[in-house]
Order: sequence, then C-alpha cells, then structure tokens
Amino acid sequence: MHDHIQRGLLLPLLFSAAFVLAASASLAQEGEDSTEPDRDRESASLAELRSFTDALALVRDSYVDPVPEADLLDAATRGLVEGLDDYSDYLGPDAFRTQDETNRGRRVGIGVHVAIEDQRLVVQDVYPDGPAWMAGVQRGDIIQAIDGDRVRGRRLQASLNALSGAAGSTVALRLRTPGMSPRDMTLERAYVPVPSVRGERLPGDIALLRIDRFTFDTRDEFEAALSDLQPVSGNALAGVIIDLRNNWGGVIRPAAEIADGFLDGGKVVYTRGRYRDSRLEYDAVPGQWASGLPVAVLVNGGSASASEILAGALQDHGRATVVGSRTFGKGTVQSIFRLRNGSALKLTTARYYMPSGRSFDGQGIEPDIPVETAPEDDQSPLPIQDDLTLQAALEAFREGAVARG
Repeated sequence: MHDHIQRGLLLPLLFSAAFVLAASASLAQEGEDSTEPDRDRESASLAELRSFTDALALVRDSYVDPVPEADLLDAATRGLVEGLDDYSDYLGPDAFRTQDETNRGRRVGIGVHVAIEDQRLVVQDVYPDGPAWMAGVQRGDIIQAIDGDRVRGRRLQASLNALSGAAGSTVALRLRTPGMSPRDMTLERAYVPVPSVRGERLPGDIALLRIDRFTFDTRDEFEAALSDLQPVSGNALAGVIIDLRNNWGGVIRPAAEIADGFLDGGKVVYTRGRYRDSRLEYDAVPGQWASGLPVAVLVNGGSASASEILAGALQDHGRATVVGSRTFGKGTVQSIFRLRNGSALKLTTARYYMPSGRSFDGQGIEPDIPVETAPEDDQSPLPIQDDLTLQAALEAFREGAVARG
C-alpha cells in the first residue's frame, strides 16, 4: 500500500513542481519588461493545480485500460494550448519534423495542396509523381474524413495535422469528387519536392507569379521566376501580377523580402507582443526588381498571414493594387518552442501591424478592386478566360488603373 501511495503521488508532485517553476520563470521574465506584473494576468490557484494532478493520477491508476504516463503527459501538454486560439498547437515529434521540412520546401506528405471551404478541406492542387497523384486524386476533390475522423466539425488544425506524418507512414482518406459518390483510399506518405512559386507570361506582356506558400526559399524562387520572365529580346514586361489566392502563409521573412523587392524604403511590417523574440520590424532598402512597373496582387478569403503581410505592405505604400475579395484576417505570430522530447509548442506570441499601423487580425485586407466570385471558382485553378479575378486585374492594366508606386 505504501508503495502504491508513493507511486500515485510522484507524478502529481512532479507536475506541481513543474508548474511552480514555470510560473516563477514567467514572472521573472515579465519583471524584466515591466516594474509591476500584469494584474489582469490569470494564474492557477494551488487548489486548481492539485485538482489537475489528482485527475491525472486518477486517469493513470483507475482508467479501465492502462495508459502509459508518456501518453498522459503528451495529452496534458496538448490540452494546455488547444483552448487558446485556432493557431496555437502542440506538435508531436513527427508533426514538428514535418513542419520544419515544409518550411524548407522539403514536404513529406501525400502530395496535395488543400484549401478551406465551409469547414471542408478541398484539394487545390495535386503534385506530379506524389502519392495522391498516382492514386488518382483530382483538383476539387473534397476530403471528408481522415483516418476515420470526419473533417466537418473538427478543429481545422487537427485535420491538417492528421494529413501530415513521417515518410513511409499511411493515412486513410475518404474523398468525394463533386457529382460523384465518396471513395476510400489509403496513401503512403512520401517525400514530395514542391516549389512554392510558379510563373508564366500572359498576353499583354504581363508576368503572373503564383506563390502557393512561403518557405525559406520563396524569396529566391520568386526573384528567379521573375527574372526568367524578363525577355532577353523583344517586348519588355508591361506589369506584374502576384497571385496569393488560397496561400495560407508560412515563413514570414520571405514575404517581407518580396515586398522589399518592390519598394525603395519604408516599413514593411512590425509586430507587438510580450515575448521579446517575437518582436520584429522589417524595413525596405533601396533597389527594386521591377522599378516603375505596375503591380497587382490577387487575394481571396484563403489568403492569410504572410500573404496578407505582402499584400498589405504593397497596398499601404501605394506600390500595388489589390484585386479580389477580403483576405482571411490571420494577423498573429506563432513562435515555435522546441521541447526536450523532440516535440514543440506552436504558440501565438504577437500580432502583425502594417506600415500604416493597422492590424488585419480578424479583419483581413480589403481589396482596392473587389471581385465577387462563386466559392467553387476560388478553390480550383481556372482557365485564364474564366478567372474573374485575374480578368479584373488584366482589365485594370488595360485601363491604366494599376499602381506603379
């Protein structure tokens, strides 16, 4: 009996000590920034901490099936952040490695790019030679369930995380092509190299550059794609269109660097928050990639975070005309904190502000030229002649209504 009591108290004591140490460290750090602690900051009472550790011990010792302590600790850590907001998250070791690979353009997964529509995951693009491409997944397919869990009604981040995993692992999907019956398939995740920028030259000598997401390499990919579209001989470029539709963001710095490439000075973006390392100010330096050329930026409700920084910075400086519909409105910074077991916390630590001082968090970026489109038109790439937003931008170029800076 004595051994059982000691064993039952060990984990609660460890948790109590951890919380006390964490609280002390937090107060010490906060004291460096302020002479008086924030009186509105909620702190867990000793009774609440005891209730938490009691519950943890009860689950460990009394649940019908044994649960490893490591799993309980993992679940407890996940619970710390899941209720904070839609973007803070606990990343297990596999999910953390996957996110790091994605940021570096080394994506491990099933080889699809998804967009969000009415709490559904819709396949926006299928990358050649990836698992989904070889299994016949199509653009416009709706992912209804992942590993048996329905997408609708589930936390968006949880569904996105469920698609991720280590190379060689499998994921079971239920998909439905509009107008057809659902179908089930199991895919094995694999390494899929995915460029983040695609460029093409449109009639009228307009360069169209589509940014799917922002990775560490996006700035270099963008500059290279723009350079490739500059003619060695023949007609010079007449303008640039940056397509950020359904780009949910990614690494922030490349977005600021691309904005810098179209500016000769001034602030691009800055942040404000309690965590010192999340505070940044990015200022443009002289020198442009396309000085004097008019620039349009295409956006929609799927343009978020880094996409909004790029669109908002160019809009605030009068360097680009924003075309489309209001953006998503994700104006917060998520910092990654590595934990000892190889996992990580992705925690919201600051808010972004545009050069004018405005915040787009929860509000989005309003376009200069609004375009109404059907929801399904925003989810799948359309032929140029059927793309209303792109056509509106091209019409603005013909009318001389696109900003030149």
